[in-house]
Amino acid sequence: MAPRVGETISPDSLAKRIFCDISDEVKRTPKRPYLMGVLASDDGGSRQYANWTQKTCQRIGVHFHLSQLSPRNVATYIRAINANPSIHGVIVYYPIFGDKRDDAIRQLVAREKDVEGLNRRTLSGLSEITEVPRHLPLDQMIVPCTPRAVSWILQWLDVYDPVRQAGDRLWNREVCIINRSEVVGLPLAQLLAGEGARVYSVDITGVQLFHRVDNPWDIGELHRKDLPDWTLRNALERSPVVISAVPDPAFKVETSYLRRDAICINVAFEKNFSSDIVESVSKFVPRVGSVTIAALLYNLLLGSSGC
Repeated sequence: MAPRVGETISPDSLAKRIFCDISDEVKRTPKRPYLMGVLASDDGGSRQYANWTQKTCQRIGVHFHLSQLSPRNVATYIRAINANPSIHGVIVYYPIFGDKRDDAIRQLVAREKDVEGLNRRTLSGLSEITEVPRHLPLDQMIVPCTPRAVSWILQWLDVYDPVRQAGDRLWNREVCIINRSEVVGLPLAQLLAGEGARVYSVDITGVQLFHRVDNPWDIGELHRKDLPDWTLRNALERSPVVISAVPDPAFKVETSYLRRDAICINVAFEKNFSSDIVESVSKFVPRVGSVTIAALLYNLLLGSSGC
């Protein structure tokens, strides 16, 4: 008998739908949204991301300008952007220095212009998931764009339970996230746990469990605890949803540990899954970039609607 083959799913049709909605909203907006891009490195991934953003903005009617700077000038430039009321959002293409100085730059971006959602004041508010926009209800909080994109894709793939109310739509679903960075893995774990999932967050230091504990006096409290006896294999074997965002070309998820019914999503610029992954799991999403840009522009509209 021939081996059963799963399905490779491109999220571009989802992104296209959201872009159409954003374009319609831009046409109705009296003030054309203005997004400023800041590029201060020769990183190939950053350059590609900037090009994608520019082409998408041109297509849907958002004004985009890319400033290419020396790293030493970035902080001063961002302060000037913060003070300019004509600019509604800023995206900084990281890495710039590739160390803790990059995080300091993230904190310089004004919260109302933080379309990436990476300022700590934005991240501290993460406790609820946002729905895939329908007619763009611009009354939601800014959420980091890559976690927002992944959550939209999971809704699109019917991982969320549409019968349950918001906040419970991933109740007791088990999810493995390979990455615990402050810009991707950590906010994504908080976001999905806020919807009721049991999230196994994995990085080189080990495995942590994120889950929500409800009680009469503190609804929705997120708990985070170490699982000292767990390995990545334990998390993979338990999880019907696996999201990998490891920025290392040498890293590959061990296919034999994955459940046959698993949905796997590759978030990293690198390919974290082997080429035969679709022969081993139910669904495989090889990239999220187009939906991430859609989420970024959605955040831009959230910010510009308050200007």
